[in-house]
Amino acid sequence: MNIKTYTESNRNAWNEVNPIHQKHNPINFKEAFRTEKFNTLDDHITQTFLKIGLEGKNVAQLCCNNGREVLSLVNLGARCGTGFDISDHCIEEAKELAEISGLPCTFIRTDVYEIDSAHVSQYDLLYISIGALTWLPDLHKFFSIASTLLKKDGRLVIYEMHPMLNMLALEDEPEYEDPMKIAHSYYKSDPWISNSGIDYVGNTTYESQTNYSFSHTLASIINAVAQSGIHITKFEEHAHDISCIFPHLEKEAKLPMCFTLIGKKA
Repeated sequence: MNIKTYTESNRNAWNEVNPIHQKHNPINFKEAFRTEKFNTLDDHITQTFLKIGLEGKNVAQLCCNNGREVLSLVNLGARCGTGFDISDHCIEEAKELAEISGLPCTFIRTDVYEIDSAHVSQYDLLYISIGALTWLPDLHKFFSIASTLLKKDGRLVIYEMHPMLNMLALEDEPEYEDPMKIAHSYYKSDPWISNSGIDYVGNTTYESQTNYSFSHTLASIINAVAQSGIHITKFEEHAHDISCIFPHLEKEAKLPMCFTLIGKKA
């Protein structure tokens, strides 16, 4: 199956789920972004960005969902922000939040594999957050495009779920026996195929559009970044769960649950 078939299927699935997320979200973003300096980022990544420095920077996020993190980065001090996402419905919400907040942010509906060349060398900082990489069938192509968007010496920040967690079964999977038991291969190369919905906000299930997600090893992520022309300057593994899927394992503090990668465009 080619990349476009995967991404268009996922586009339909995200258009379907975003209204469900809006219904179940405990935060009313339309109200929240009327508040000065409102920020949805957790303390770790907030402090990471403040150490890097946001003042005067043009920032962008790939797979930005409803734009809340781009808006948060501008509230933290960035000069302006741009978000790219495949979902029409997510981008509509992002544009509405930008208008409500009055923040200088632009949101563009696009497949990240097809970002317009007008964005080449435009950004000082590029952010990729939890849940983005799993939807991408080709990391090398993705990071090659991401690298072109950065100015010389621009920074890449990735804050993602640790790939080791893909080896564990979820409670509703037939492979589930014990939360710490390895159920799936770390090297799984075929996509996960689902029709039970992607409502990670309300945790509801429903008969959904077919969606495809992918397991990527840590080596495949690191190599794809390094080979794109971005020099990795810092890599950290963390014991806290940013996926909101494994809170029971977070208490065990035995596994790396997420990671931060920082790179600089050569």
